[in-house]
Amino acid sequence: MRQACLLLLALIMQNISAQTLDIYKYMEQQIKAFGDYDNQQQQAFKTYRSRLNAEFAEYMRQRWPEYKSKPGKPVPDSPEPPAPIIKEPDTPPSNVPVPFDDITPMPIPVEPPQPVVPLPKPQPVVPDKPAFAFTFYGQKCQMPLEAKHRFTLAGTTENNIADGWKRLSADEYLPVIAQCMDYRNRLRLCDWGYVRFVEQMTMSFFTSSQLNEARLMQMFILTQSGYKVRIAQTGNRLVLLLPSRETIYKYSYLNIGGGKYYVIDSSLGQASFKVFDREFPKEQYFSLRMSEPPALPVSKSTPHNFQSRHDKALVVNVCVNKNLIDFYDDYPLSSHWDIYARASLSENAKGQLYPALRSCIAGKDKPTAANILLHFVQTAFEYATDDKQFGYERPLFGDETLFYPYSDCEDRAILFSIFVRELLGLDIVLLHYPGHLATAVCFNTEVMGDYLVIDGKRYVVCDPTYINADIGQAMPQYKQTAANVIKI
Repeated sequence: MRQACLLLLALIMQNISAQTLDIYKYMEQQIKAFGDYDNQQQQAFKTYRSRLNAEFAEYMRQRWPEYKSKPGKPVPDSPEPPAPIIKEPDTPPSNVPVPFDDITPMPIPVEPPQPVVPLPKPQPVVPDKPAFAFTFYGQKCQMPLEAKHRFTLAGTTENNIADGWKRLSADEYLPVIAQCMDYRNRLRLCDWGYVRFVEQMTMSFFTSSQLNEARLMQMFILTQSGYKVRIAQTGNRLVLLLPSRETIYKYSYLNIGGGKYYVIDSSLGQASFKVFDREFPKEQYFSLRMSEPPALPVSKSTPHNFQSRHDKALVVNVCVNKNLIDFYDDYPLSSHWDIYARASLSENAKGQLYPALRSCIAGKDKPTAANILLHFVQTAFEYATDDKQFGYERPLFGDETLFYPYSDCEDRAILFSIFVRELLGLDIVLLHYPGHLATAVCFNTEVMGDYLVIDGKRYVVCDPTYINADIGQAMPQYKQTAANVIKI
């Protein structure tokens, strides 16, 4: 009986082993089939990309139309008062609606541009293998570039540039594009950040006498990454054209097909350009908008002390990331105030500032907490106009307001809006007047004070430049002035 049981057990185990072996064989077959399919897909992508770029190069050989650039639009003057307005102690509170004549809606979210077909996965840099390295605002970057990737244009004619494009279309440049896109994601770069990344990489890779080759590679990488860009020729120079639906101040531009194409070369004034204006599949407009600051290595600035004159216990020292300040210093100027507010603060700044602010407003109701934050922005920052500090109008990102010695009404309104949204979770809008920027907050309880009704919701005026004013107290000179409401 015992022998019969053992024999039966052996047969069962043999059958299980055979089934297990069959499962392993099946899995191997499926993995191989998937690998074969993946290879076929990759080959199909390569074939499609090669065909697109070959056709693109042939169009390049045709004669390019000529356009004349227009001078860059100067930053509008903002006649701000030389000193902040201080509320008179005996000013009685009011509860009146303030006028507004226009509402700028929140922009529709747009996904970042993507390549027309998927790129191969970026390969890890091999430690023993030499790799080209450059520094991007403190971040050391390594790229799969070698001497063989450098090329020389015979000139700047249409045929010369088409030949260069064909050279760049070779498969050996695909890992370079894939690595650029990987850095875009890892460093959380907005469109402008990615344009700057590609520009700095190519300018570092090519010699100083190969500016045209660098510009053509920039255009190639950005096009392959999904961006709508154009290449133009003036004299013996190639330049990159960046079309944008948003106004970019100071950069000269060309009107092409009803759109503005900005010349990304500040050394060029008004000139005539021959432009290659051909769409690449799935190309997407560049945007100035930034959902978060880039993730750059921290290089600490000198500590800056901020103390509220209303709440003496609210004191904080902040060391700003100098690499981020350098990045913002190169950022194009814009009058889209929501861009600066939506960019928020860096994690580095939040880590130093937010614990002190949260501790001070802990246990307080939302109106009381908003008053604490409002008084902090009103009194902990020194006021000066942009003209005095920079010599021209310049709105600041939140980290810049923590870095520079002075701030004006726009900078304070932007910073206060960040605090309210992120520390109190309340909806807030910007109020743009001629020469002034304030805010209005939608509280979840009834709050008395000067207000606006927007989409059926009551927003209470909060002015970070009206010194000593509480929430609900608008500057007297703006109570009868219609504001442009900017949703953020």
